Amino acid sequence: MHYVPQTYLKHFAKEVIKGNEKEYFIDCVPKNNIEIGSIKSINIKHICLENDIYTLTGETEEKRMLIENLYKTLYEDDYDHIYSLLKDRNKDKVTPIERYKIISFVVSMFLRNTSWGNSHNKLMDDVYAKVFALAKNNSNTSFFMENEEISIANKTLEELQKESRLQDRPMIALIQAEKIFQLIRIRLQNDVITIINIKDNSFKFITSDNPVFCESDSTQINIPFDPNNTLSIAIDNKNLLQLRPWANELEKNMLGRIEAEHLIAMTSTLAYNNFQSKQANRFILGCEIGLKNFISQKDKYN
Repeated sequence: MHYVPQTYLKHFAKEVIKGNEKEYFIDCVPKNNIEIGSIKSINIKHICLENDIYTLTGETEEKRMLIENLYKTLYEDDYDHIYSLLKDRNKDKVTPIERYKIISFVVSMFLRNTSWGNSHNKLMDDVYAKVFALAKNNSNTSFFMENEEISIANKTLEELQKESRLQDRPMIALIQAEKIFQLIRIRLQNDVITIINIKDNSFKFITSDNPVFCESDSTQINIPFDPNNTLSIAIDNKNLLQLRPWANELEKNMLGRIEAEHLIAMTSTLAYNNFQSKQANRFILGCEIGLKNFISQKDKYN
């Protein structure tokens, strides 16, 4: 399952016709080797995916694939329509349904990726490492975790951690889906949708396998569910979609548009692209020119 959907990635990719089918190739650089020589072109079918990431337990295929099918139906199937209306410069308002779909897509992209699961897994790995070592030091063959006795007889720490990850995966998938619904309800109360369009061809947005930038107006710690945050996601290399908490001052159904040139274009792309390089889990993505520009400039501005 793609945790960053192909319907999103294809708008950063090159379209290639093979027979009667269209395929899309996106340029990619690994986070652990951000060099121009490391840029590769890859089919979007083969990136930002993980087996069974949303698979639940259940007796039927329908039950096991419930969340995966839910994401596809609610957040992916209408994205091409959403993308088209966001690109339409003559459109300055959205209907309540369009607004709901746009906000839903951004929130789903913010919470459905692997970052949240990876954070949980890292925390639990550390917990298991500590209790495993304690049990071994006391010559115990088991320990208790939340009233459950866990045997460590004939098991390595790595085996125990792997079992924990597999066991927790359905729980994480369900919690993510629940949090998406909760945050959508929160963001619908205050958000105004804006698009920053980069007019200067010298600057391009990139993206990643964790594409939503959550920016807080507060100087305190960033809280993901704070409705005062701004959520930003590039929808292609020239357009940045933002959910801003301005509904108390502006009409909720407006679609704000900012035409960015020169200094504004430079600062907008630099800020978002710098976030992508830091927030990415494994991959930084975009068009070749955008990635090369970012790599050549990143040391200068960091």
